[in-house]
Amino acid sequence: MPSATPIVSATASAAVAATSASAEPVGSGTPAAAKATAAPLDPKKYRWLADTSLKFPAPVDSLEARFPTPPGYQRVANAPGSFGEWLRGLPVAAPDTPVVNNNGDVVFKGDDDYVAAVVAIDVGAGDLQQSSDAVIRLHAEWLWANDKLDAISYRSASKLDMPWTRWQHGQRLIASGPNVFWVVKTKPRDPSYEDFRQYIDAVMLWTSSAALGTRATRVEDPATLAPGDFFLQSKGKGHAILVLDVAEKPTGERVALLGRALQNPAQSVHVIRPGKATSWFSLRPPNAVMTPHSGEFVWGDLERLGLSEEGK
Repeated sequence: MPSATPIVSATASAAVAATSASAEPVGSGTPAAAKATAAPLDPKKYRWLADTSLKFPAPVDSLEARFPTPPGYQRVANAPGSFGEWLRGLPVAAPDTPVVNNNGDVVFKGDDDYVAAVVAIDVGAGDLQQSSDAVIRLHAEWLWANDKLDAISYRSASKLDMPWTRWQHGQRLIASGPNVFWVVKTKPRDPSYEDFRQYIDAVMLWTSSAALGTRATRVEDPATLAPGDFFLQSKGKGHAILVLDVAEKPTGERVALLGRALQNPAQSVHVIRPGKATSWFSLRPPNAVMTPHSGEFVWGDLERLGLSEEGK
């Protein structure tokens, strides 16, 4: 595969974020003349932006700035500090940035009919950040940015709880056959973002789509869907689609921005679109949500991640 467009260090990304350039909306159905002016991207809110060891495409604006709502729609209200509010401000890379895998090879070209934008976050060095792992990564980043460290906990495929607090206290995950266990490996120390990223890589190594389902709560009523919810296919490859934002009309009709990172191999977290005419997917329950390359998601697949029991 051809090489991806150059990626930049976190230092350069933070500099770009500070200047916060304007960008054309991509695939929003809005005329090209209508520009969205981005607010400054805060590295305290999106902590990877300040990590000089990570590689990711330069952020140029936020999800909210890039994607105006379709005519007649308004974004739904998000509680301050909520996962949905945090997702709405996600930093996104320049238009036409390709989706790449963990080796930097192009998976989808930047002008792909079904790629609306690439989130300006690293893929990671290993083949780990796949599908449901991307949901975990963003959820954990939100909790970390809000200093809700006790709430960071996910589950392994063998049903072991993997809370950050155990990692912080010097325990590490090791395999024994098909199972994984905690063992004491190092002394407790003050939490750092570098330690957090190592923990998240370990979680992504040992978790699975099915395990994420056991950690999440089923959203029974489609009318309560909110940004931060996700569809998790219960059959087949177990793809996950994250609801990044939701807008609605006074009549109750709703549309959503959806994000994903398909599996095999790990790849950029990106915003998908149903076609070049718009980046917003219509939500018409009980009709399934049809997505490119990952098929249909039924409303019985809708899940929500809250705080862990430790963090409540």
